[in-house]
Amino acid sequence: MSSGVLDPTSPAYKKARKQYLASTKSRDKAIEHDWTPFRVAEKRFRARFPPPDLSDVLDLALLNETRSREVQDGRWKGTALSGYREVPSISPSADVAAYALTDHHPGLVILPGFLSPEKQRQLIRWCLADHSKHPNPTNLDVHYAIPEEGLWSLCRRRDNGESLHVQPLRAGDTETMPEEVGPRQLINNTAVSAANFEDLATAQKLPAAPSANARETTPEALLPKLRWANLGWFYHWGTKQYDFSRVTSKIDRLLADECRRAVCSVDWDQVYDLEAGLDWGEEEAGWKTWADDYEPDAGIVNFYQTKVTRSLEADSMFLMFPGHTDGARRSVRSLCNIASGLNLVGKRSDIPDRRPYS
Repeated sequence: MSSGVLDPTSPAYKKARKQYLASTKSRDKAIEHDWTPFRVAEKRFRARFPPPDLSDVLDLALLNETRSREVQDGRWKGTALSGYREVPSISPSADVAAYALTDHHPGLVILPGFLSPEKQRQLIRWCLADHSKHPNPTNLDVHYAIPEEGLWSLCRRRDNGESLHVQPLRAGDTETMPEEVGPRQLINNTAVSAANFEDLATAQKLPAAPSANARETTPEALLPKLRWANLGWFYHWGTKQYDFSRVTSKIDRLLADECRRAVCSVDWDQVYDLEAGLDWGEEEAGWKTWADDYEPDAGIVNFYQTKVTRSLEADSMFLMFPGHTDGARRSVRSLCNIASGLNLVGKRSDIPDRRPYS
């Protein structure tokens, strides 16, 4: 979106308005009724015209004076007047700003700019070159026989003149999940609990069938198709449950130490004691020992291409979801989410956010 479109008196704005009115003239007014909350938000924030209204987007960059030039030069600017409170650090000398969201997001803590640019580059390189290979499963392992050295190493070898190709896997080599027929179905799995954990943990979790359309290809052609790489305990996408029958890979200290540093930098008493009505069950006040025993044991590294819908340029931020549970996760220990180069708006595709955060 050009800056001219933001000025209602500019020729660019008038041209965009004319194109918008022409393209929406025959649009069915009821089409939005069938959209998911994620689709509605997606349309709103990706709209070229009219420019999206960001007056209700929490923009924590506005609280940092050192980022004033960045905010001034940027095209996205929200507000930071309400909806948050600063959480003090455990160590008074720690150079970490943490904010707990108070607007419909109890327990969510954001640490904007937590990772330095140097650390971001180090982690991104680690994700691509060191982590996305054997023994850590990726989305491509279902369809291709990728060598243990990984795609990044293969691409580097290709750069040096070697002729390398990756072969597809064929159905029938191993037992797989039945292939879906028709539109993709939403997986509504049974939420894990103490009562059903043993049954869910021991249930058979077969791999997905390889694509019949996969063909021999080059490493550089596959690299942009890399979508995720597993961390620690293996997450089985077909059932949305962890597969504890597989040998877990150890989470690299480079990432684990950053997660620990983030968790240990926050005074969680200030987060939980002020959040009325939160029920933590058996893990009540468990956060008091996180500084001593917190250790990440499972996760996913997601890769988004610059053309992907969710790709909005942003700085690094650390988001922590203490108390977060879902169908596969019963523990309420802090869940760390690192966003580097990409922004995050909202939580889940099926939940409308009363107030997005950037």
